[in-house]
Order: sequence, then C-alpha cells, then structure tokens
Amino acid sequence: MATKQAARKGDLREKRERFEEAGKFPVGKFVAVSIMVLGLTFAGFAAYQYFVVPPSVGGASVDSGVSYPAGQVAMVPLEAPQTAEGLSFPVQALKDSLIVGLTYERSQPMPAGYVTSSGGNALPLLSYISPKGNLVVATSFCEPCQGDSFHIEGDALVCDVCFTRWDLDTLEGISGGCMAYPPEEVPAELRGDTVFIPNADLEAWAPRVF
Repeated sequence: MATKQAARKGDLREKRERFEEAGKFPVGKFVAVSIMVLGLTFAGFAAYQYFVVPPSVGGASVDSGVSYPAGQVAMVPLEAPQTAEGLSFPVQALKDSLIVGLTYERSQPMPAGYVTSSGGNALPLLSYISPKGNLVVATSFCEPCQGDSFHIEGDALVCDVCFTRWDLDTLEGISGGCMAYPPEEVPAELRGDTVFIPNADLEAWAPRVF
C-alpha cells in the first residue's frame, strides 16, 4: 500500500513538473529565433540595396545636403584652368552656380563623325552637387541626341535638347527617350577648396552609342 502511494505521489510530482515546464516561456528558443529573424531581415535589406536600389553617384562630400528649387536651374559656363594633368575649379563656384558647364580640350581626337557644339576636340563636362551632398562630375552629353547642355529641375537632371530626365543622386533614368545614356560620370578629386579632374579618363572617353 505504501509503495502504491509513493508511486502515485511520484507520478503526480512528475506530471506537475512537466506541466510547470510546459508553462515556462522558452527564453533560449525565443532569443535564437529572434537572432535568426534579424539576420534574415538584414540580409534581405542588404540584398535589396545591392541588387535593386541604384548606387549614388559622386565622390567627395562637399555639402551636408542640397535642396534644389522646383523651377529650372540653368547650367552656368565656367572657365576651368587646364594643365597637362587635368582641369581644376573652385568648389565655391559650384556652390554659387549649383550646376556648371566646363570644356576640356583633348589632345586625342574625338571619334570620327562625333562633333560637339564646342567644335574640334573639345569634350564638354558638367558638375553639380547631388542632393546627398556629393560632388558629381560627368560628361555633358546626352549621346543619342548629342545634346550637351543640361539644367536641373527639382531632383532631376534634364537634357535641354530631348528633355530626358535623370535622378540627380543616381543618374538613373526617370523619363524621356535617352534614359539609358545619362551623362557619364568621370573621376574627380577634392584638393582643399578646389575640384581637380584628372585628364586620363577625359582623353580616353568615347561615346557609348558608337
């Protein structure tokens, strides 16, 4: 009899322990699952940024951020001294004008049949500060229509010939017939208060539609 009572108490104690264990919050499992979910979320976000979101254009940060007016901002011609190394111009001139047009006189001939409004071997360039505050230097060419003058409207760079629009931060096409051929970014450096554009890429440049 005593043995049966002891066995019954043991069974009750075992059932109570199992019941209490079942009612406990699984902290370890929760932490492990949370870490896994966070890891998958981060990996998904990184993949989205890499494969879906276009990268920002521009190099050195020259401003904390720029908000362009809703109306048109015309490109201002800027004289940039040219040496055997490349072109240079003051950052302040860019900040004052918002978007500037430059000309680089190449020693290498432009491709046959590809003549700019500047004539000869002149390679037109443009420069602006992206809304994120990055310095952007690019060829001033909408290659299919051969437009070499642009303006800014809001957050878009616009060709003055065909009115194709590109995002200022990414140069991704927004609308128009030449979206696949935005001004092509070229390397530029910030040397103190001066923007310097090395001539190597300018001499080697060739239009993409050829």
